[in-house]
Amino acid sequence: MYIGHVGVALAARRLRTRIGLLVLLVATYTPDWVDTGLCLAGGYDPREILSHSIPAVLVFALVGFTAYAFATRDWTSALIISLVMLSHLLLDWVTGYKPTWPGGPMIGLQLYDNPAADFLAEGIVIFVGTLLYERTLPPRQRPWVDVSIMLGALLALQLTVDVAHMMMKTLPKC
Repeated sequence: MYIGHVGVALAARRLRTRIGLLVLLVATYTPDWVDTGLCLAGGYDPREILSHSIPAVLVFALVGFTAYAFATRDWTSALIISLVMLSHLLLDWVTGYKPTWPGGPMIGLQLYDNPAADFLAEGIVIFVGTLLYERTLPPRQRPWVDVSIMLGALLALQLTVDVAHMMMKTLPKC
C-alpha cells in the first residue's frame, strides 16, 4: 500500500484526537522509513524486506507504544500508535507481497500487479479515512471544501503512483 496508509492515520486521528496527525503519519509509515534507510545504506534485499516482516513490525509497534506511553503517559493513545504501526503490514499484504519473517515464506495478494485493483483498494482506505478524519476538524462554514481538496489530492497521488507503476514495471526499488 502506498498512499492508503495515510487513510489509516486519518482514521486513527478520529479514534483519539489528542494524537497529532504527524505522529500518526510517522507511525503508519515506519516500516517504509526503515526500508528507505536500509536502501540508502545499501542493505536492501527485495526478497527479504526485513522492515516489513512480522518480527520487525512487532518490534516497531512495541517501540512505538513504549516511546509514546513514556512521553505522554497516555496508554490508550500509545496503543493506537502501535496498532497503526501493525496496520502497515496488514495493508501491505493486501496490495503487495511481503515476508512473514526473514527467510520465511512471502504472502500477499499482489494487487500492485493490477493497478486498477490497487487503486480501488487504496482508494477505499483513503476515502474511509478521510471521512472519519473530517469529523475531527473544528466546525466551519464549509468543511467539505477542505476535506474534498484533501481527498482529491490523496487520490491523485495514489493514481500517479499506480500509473507510474504500470508504466515502469522494471524500475528497481532501490
